[in-house]
Amino acid sequence: MTRLATARLAALILAPALLATAVQAAPQSETQNALGLASGLNLVVFKNFYASSSDVEGRVAVGGDMQVGGYSINTKGSGALYGGQGLTVGGKLQAGSGSYWGSTVVGGNLDSSGGASFRGDVRVGGNLNANNQWLTADSLVYGGSASGVTPWQNPRPQQAAAGSSLDLGFDFAAQQARLSGLSLQLDALTNTGTTAKPWSTFELDARGAKLAVFDVAAADVNNNLALLNLGGDSTVIINVHGNSVTFGGHGITNFNAGRVLFNLVDATSVSFSGGMVASFLAPNADFNTSWGHIDGQVIARSWSGSVQVNDAPFSGLISAVPEPGSWAMLLAGLGVIAYVGGRRQRRSF
Repeated sequence: MTRLATARLAALILAPALLATAVQAAPQSETQNALGLASGLNLVVFKNFYASSSDVEGRVAVGGDMQVGGYSINTKGSGALYGGQGLTVGGKLQAGSGSYWGSTVVGGNLDSSGGASFRGDVRVGGNLNANNQWLTADSLVYGGSASGVTPWQNPRPQQAAAGSSLDLGFDFAAQQARLSGLSLQLDALTNTGTTAKPWSTFELDARGAKLAVFDVAAADVNNNLALLNLGGDSTVIINVHGNSVTFGGHGITNFNAGRVLFNLVDATSVSFSGGMVASFLAPNADFNTSWGHIDGQVIARSWSGSVQVNDAPFSGLISAVPEPGSWAMLLAGLGVIAYVGGRRQRRSF
């Protein structure tokens, strides 16, 4: 048995007990959903993010570097969609023109080349380069040096006090570990629905289940998709198996952004175009997008492309989610089990 197979076996053994305990837990606060994220956190990327244009209606968190052209974040119509921190970047931020509503926190350098409009406080851990462009912001604080600041800039950027530290407000490593564990947990759920492809549409029959779970292959989702026989408050989990997954702009029927989740448990690469009304849990996948929109929350390893992400928080009822520390311990245990399994396999030869 391979290490991966052993780890999955451990997840299959442990997940039902964890899920049973979670289902009996008290309801979560209004600020969290079943993914354990704030409902307004529209897009989470653990590594790098690139987009030449488009927007994300809710909040965004990027663990690596972020490079955007004409872009807007945390706004729908005019004004901030959610209060508080609208954009979190762990690495450096290269911002062109665009509007970023709510406070912005950048762990590395901030380079603004197009007169970006920050509609809130901006805190930068590294250097600030305004490139002789006006920067709209309520306040500008940087930890390193400041350059390219126009004489008429108001407010003037202020250097942080010596020895002060910058809190991103989001633990990317812990969240990636937790969400990877959640993905395994959801994949271990029993398949409750049935699938068929009578013509050109891949049909997923929920059979009226309150929690409808499907196990499908990557090739299955690159079709017209239709959900059938949903209950009035059904939550749909679609566990997709395969390293490379393509959503090729096909039609969808009866999809609900708040109640449908694609769990891309094996994916390392996702190609997306078209329109989708669902959320995506793909903590280990690079999302490559070309055109279209996603109405839902997206969790990915990295992001490249200009697909619009619209505010449609996942509100499905799957479980309360273990704390990041609990998932870290679980994953460490799975690693030990996989390692022992690997040693046993080698000893058997």
